[in-house]
Amino acid sequence: MRIDGPNPLLGPALLAALAAKDEAFSSEKGLADQKLTPPPLPAAPTAAGTAIPLPATSVAMLVTLAAVDKPGERRRRAIAQAETGLDQLERLRDELATGTPTPERLRALAEWSQGFTVPDDPELAGIAREIELRVRVELAKHDVSL
Repeated sequence: MRIDGPNPLLGPALLAALAAKDEAFSSEKGLADQKLTPPPLPAAPTAAGTAIPLPATSVAMLVTLAAVDKPGERRRRAIAQAETGLDQLERLRDELATGTPTPERLRALAEWSQGFTVPDDPELAGIAREIELRVRVELAKHDVSL
């Protein structure tokens, strides 16, 4: 994660505090006699048409999280997609144990196989390809074409 600098609202207050601290040490009175007061903060941005202030830190934090979390989110989606394929295979296995599979189950497997995308992560990609291969074998056993 990269942090570019302090919050724009916090910057002027920090600079004023540093300047006041330098003045206090340079004077003969010392720091104990000085009262440090930061300058007033600029007005916070507001939502369009309202007087409700929007915290700048939350917007910056959300943008940062959105930029940082993309690989993790892609991995979660790929894992969820692979788990869906496995769940469909397990349901097919259960239906085969009790008789013949339902057309809905075969249709769900075919739809999953058509929407399958190989994940970027090489380890996860190998597992997902094995699941896809097993789905295609089961569909071929039941004469379902893609």
